[in-house]
Amino acid sequence: MRQMTRKDYNNGVKLWADDVYRYAAHCCGDPETAKDGVQEAFAALWEHRDQVSTDKGKAFLMSVVHNWAMSLHRHAKVHQENAYNLMGETVALPDTSFDLREALQTAAAQLPEIQRSALMLKDVEGFSCHEIGEILNLSESQVSVYLFRARVTMKKSLIALGYDNNK
Repeated sequence: MRQMTRKDYNNGVKLWADDVYRYAAHCCGDPETAKDGVQEAFAALWEHRDQVSTDKGKAFLMSVVHNWAMSLHRHAKVHQENAYNLMGETVALPDTSFDLREALQTAAAQLPEIQRSALMLKDVEGFSCHEIGEILNLSESQVSVYLFRARVTMKKSLIALGYDNNK
């Protein structure tokens, strides 16, 4: 294993920053918060550069972002109910005239986080099942199962929203 040098790290920042940001934004849903996740990930990569080979740098970054986002979600779930009560907001029901992008986002939002992350890493970021397994700490077969279940759930959700490809 060749350890990451300063030059490798700087090249990694140039090559991977956009992908890491896109994944962080997907995970947390907020562009500004996603920037914090990217900073956390690259700081962790720098701290662990002697333990991460150059060819595993991007997977390491995605794994850090995933864990960071899970931590955010756990924290948000604890405080979510109180935040809605304090703000006095009510949640509006979604409009039934979805365009396809909104329908996909709505269907994806209903997936368990692990399925949504696997689907995003596979279909949007282009990672292999093996790489996704490394990022999410899963076996390759678990990743395949999560992807299958996510796609079945997405299909059912899209059909329920009126997007049926058999029409």
